[in-house]
Amino acid sequence: MNVVRLALVLATGGTFTVAAPGTSQTTDSAAKSHAPAASDQRDTLFLRARRLVAEGNGAAGRALVDSALATTAAGTTEYATALYWRGALSSTAADAERDYRRIIVEYPFSPHSGDALLALAQLEMARGDRDPAIDHLQRFLLQRPNDPERARAGIWLGRMLLEQNQPVKGCAVLLRTRASLGDTAVETRNQVDYYAARCAGVDTTPPVARPDSTRRQAPPHHDSARRGPSTQPPANRDTVPSKPRPRRDSAAVDSSHRKPAAPNAGPAAASSSARFTVQVAAYDTRQAAEQLVTRLSARGIVARVVPSTSAPYRVRVGRYTTDAAASAAARDLKEKGITGFVTTTENESAPAPVRR
Repeated sequence: MNVVRLALVLATGGTFTVAAPGTSQTTDSAAKSHAPAASDQRDTLFLRARRLVAEGNGAAGRALVDSALATTAAGTTEYATALYWRGALSSTAADAERDYRRIIVEYPFSPHSGDALLALAQLEMARGDRDPAIDHLQRFLLQRPNDPERARAGIWLGRMLLEQNQPVKGCAVLLRTRASLGDTAVETRNQVDYYAARCAGVDTTPPVARPDSTRRQAPPHHDSARRGPSTQPPANRDTVPSKPRPRRDSAAVDSSHRKPAAPNAGPAAASSSARFTVQVAAYDTRQAAEQLVTRLSARGIVARVVPSTSAPYRVRVGRYTTDAAASAAARDLKEKGITGFVTTTENESAPAPVRR
């Protein structure tokens, strides 16, 4: 299926199939459970626009959506909804992709942000671009913990990871997806089992982190104990074993040869130099954002919740002086299975100076 055909299928409320032989798997991005309530006049307009497009009168249907966009204030949930429907009813894949990308970046808490991510993944799969499709699906699973389409997204992601010769990651996704299914999801479980048949013998247990032995240094007096008594007292060494030197020398030496990190350099330095960061998630509650920070910390990744008095509560990693450095950090995170995108720290309050 080419890209334009996929766009038309999405626009008419049709289906896109990614299925194993003998099974069927469909999605209707424009008409899932997030469809607007018919009681709202504006929402009825979108449903009427979709019906016109499905009946072959695409120009009239898209004109209705354009009128809704023109009379809605940008930055609102209503605007994001209209933007989604313009993308869903677009006549070309390029127009649909542009609107979907705006939704996931500018309106991450729109009721249709999950639909936009799945639609983008479908567009990428249709044109054979598996890497960006994987990125969209990983982001969907990370940011949409309660979305009813998680099982479908998990199947797509697991299948593509297996096809990309990443059996550990692919099998881990498929096994998590299977564990989340209810007893009545027989067809979906069969689809998972079809792809998971390739997971026999694949160890999906995450490796246990071990401390870096190269960072530990034995106290100086241990060397003399192993080498036996010395005939000459060592020069410039404390000869009283019971009073070892404070273990601050290495830190002092390191700090004298190293520039202070930008996040701890104070408000002025942080705003002028560390302008870039990597955003990995955004939530409508602070608790959900802090839970992700805790999970990332357990994996050795230092993350933070951007200070805010209201949603969205953004989770970001690092502060970097250049876009290239932030992009490199995003690639490193991707290798760990964490999808993020580079943005600026302009909307963050300056970090407090480190107390010494």
